Amino acid sequence: STSGIKPGDWVCLSLKNNDPELIAEELAPHKVDATWTELVNNGVQIQDYHQVKLVSSTTLTFYEPIMREVDAKWGWKIQKYPHYQNIGIEDLKLLGHSKEDFKHHGSADDDGGFKPIQIIRQVNSWLRRVDFESVSEAHSFVSCANVSAYDVEISGNRGHSAIRSQASSRVFIGKVYDHSNGKIATDSGGQNLGDYMEGAGQYHGCGISKQSMGAVIWNVRWGDDSCFESHATQPRATLIDNCQGGFVPWREGGDINQLPNHLNDLTIWNMNATVVAYDKGWNNSWIWWDENNKWWKNLPPIIVGWSGQPITFDTSAKQIKYQESLSLPVYPNSLYEAQLKRRLGYVPAWLNALK
Repeated sequence: STSGIKPGDWVCLSLKNNDPELIAEELAPHKVDATWTELVNNGVQIQDYHQVKLVSSTTLTFYEPIMREVDAKWGWKIQKYPHYQNIGIEDLKLLGHSKEDFKHHGSADDDGGFKPIQIIRQVNSWLRRVDFESVSEAHSFVSCANVSAYDVEISGNRGHSAIRSQASSRVFIGKVYDHSNGKIATDSGGQNLGDYMEGAGQYHGCGISKQSMGAVIWNVRWGDDSCFESHATQPRATLIDNCQGGFVPWREGGDINQLPNHLNDLTIWNMNATVVAYDKGWNNSWIWWDENNKWWKNLPPIIVGWSGQPITFDTSAKQIKYQESLSLPVYPNSLYEAQLKRRLGYVPAWLNALK
């Protein structure tokens, strides 16, 4: 029934089902691990927020495309989505006091002592022209939809994370310059400290967490001792577009019981790598799903266009879905801009102004 739902309403298209067949479908071509208790016990979890365009007695039409195939046999639901909207935060500098010798999971202060702001349950809202200095975590969009963070700078002492889409739908994170400074994290847990590095960046660069869907990370410059964040608990459908920074293992994040780090539809377009590193067990070939390590699990991504420091990928079917031009950037420079232009007929002035 569509009773009680009217055009203009916001709803959550949701799924929560631990049927082994559905889990196997979600993880293909890989297998489930019993230690991933969030997935095994609570199942495949999708929270996709949408605004209703049209309503009939049996059908809802959304303004936005659905980002995961819907099969009725798994028990999908339409749920209410309480939210606020049209909230803007802009033209601020937020100053914290993160530790000079940041250690990943070194202490509560290391990981979260200075977290100045979150935007929660908002639609059509934004954060722009905001600078963060010496923060543990700059900003998270939590359970939001159609929101943006752009023209942001992160400096001072490095901390835990930058800007993320957390359990949100269609978040845009663009033109973030993350050049915070600190000790290089020299082991897989980030506990050991190496030399001091200017521009190391937050341990986790801009990225996604939990049931994020449809996030765009555009024209972001994250740190040289970092990588984009992909913090497990079932993020899907992420575009890393025309970004620059380090490509360093173990910076994605995620608890072992919440793995994999990222599920299907991760696309990396025209990455400019300032630093490329490999785990010592990878034989100098970057892999996305490590069968010999319990922590590193990403479904095969699409990777198109590469510049800066060269990289060697394991290009087997279980590691990459599609790859092209891994030594040169491709045209169009930005996949997001090209798709936006196709959809609208032009690139909006606000986006052109950020280039």
